[in-house]
Formats: sequence, structure tokens, C-alpha cells
Amino acid sequence: MQWSDVGQWIKNNGGHGASLVGSLLTGNLPAAVASGIAMVSSATGTDSPEAALRELQSNPAAVIRLREISLEDDKSTRAHIEAMARAEMEDSQHAHHETQETIRGGDRASDRLIRWIRPGQSTLSLLAGIAYVWQAPAPDPYALTLLFSLPGAYFGLREFGKGAELLATRRGRRVS
Repeated sequence: MQWSDVGQWIKNNGGHGASLVGSLLTGNLPAAVASGIAMVSSATGTDSPEAALRELQSNPAAVIRLREISLEDDKSTRAHIEAMARAEMEDSQHAHHETQETIRGGDRASDRLIRWIRPGQSTLSLLAGIAYVWQAPAPDPYALTLLFSLPGAYFGLREFGKGAELLATRRGRRVS
């Protein structure tokens, strides 16, 4: 007898909470199978698939314990995913904060040249882009992207996603 047989029995007879454990045991990912074996072993008190199946078939309390373990594991998985998402969000916020501080530092500079270099570059790039659109018979999209990226960044468009979200929001759609 193999653990996949135990998993099949759990999927058919274990109920909603335990069926996930059965799916883990019948899957082909070694880490998932090992996780399922650990849960069944914890619920039944044995490492043998034969003994575990006998215990699950004869003892309803073992099936209930398996459901509880499955729910606890699900809760810890959700907590882990939430912590990872929170860390990613905080990292993104920190990067945005650093960018804003760098921009503010340039805007507060006492030297007039430093204070006016970014707006001046952005204005020149914008004017060059507009002139290129009007003068070129077939403007190159790559060249336009280069010319308009500096003014776009200066005006707050720091990544493509922000622009797409802004356009979609104005049109009443949501970007996923």
C-alpha cells in the first residue's frame, strides 16, 4: 500500500477539510506529498500508510483531527502569503519614499542650477518630442518613448502600470 492509496480514501471519505490532504497525497509534487504525509502521521500517530489507513477507517476522531490539522495548515499558509505581500508592499513603499526624498532634495537645493535642471531637461525633452511628432513624416515609436519618458517621469509617471491604471480609471475600467 502507498500513501496515494491513503490519499484516495481521504478524498472519497474524509469530507471537505480533509479532502485537501488527500489531494496532497495523490499529487506528484514531492514537497506537497511530504506535507500530506506529515499531516496524516500527526493525526493518526503512525508513519506507515497501512496503519494510517486502518486508523482513519476505524477511528472517526482521527479524521476529525486530520480536518483540524488541515485547517490549521491552511491558516498558516494564508498568514505566510499575507506576510510576504505585506513585505513586498512595504518594500515598494520604501522605494517610492526614497524616490520622493531624492526629488524633494533636488527641489530644495540652494543652487539654482540644481533646482532648475530637472524641470529644464523635462521641458526641452517634451518640446523636442512635440517638434519630432510634427516634423517627422513617420515618427519612430522608440524615439518618441525616449523623448517623452523624461517629462513623463518628471510629471509623476514613474512606471507603466501607473499610467495604465490612470487611463483605465478615467474610462471606468479596472486594471488587473
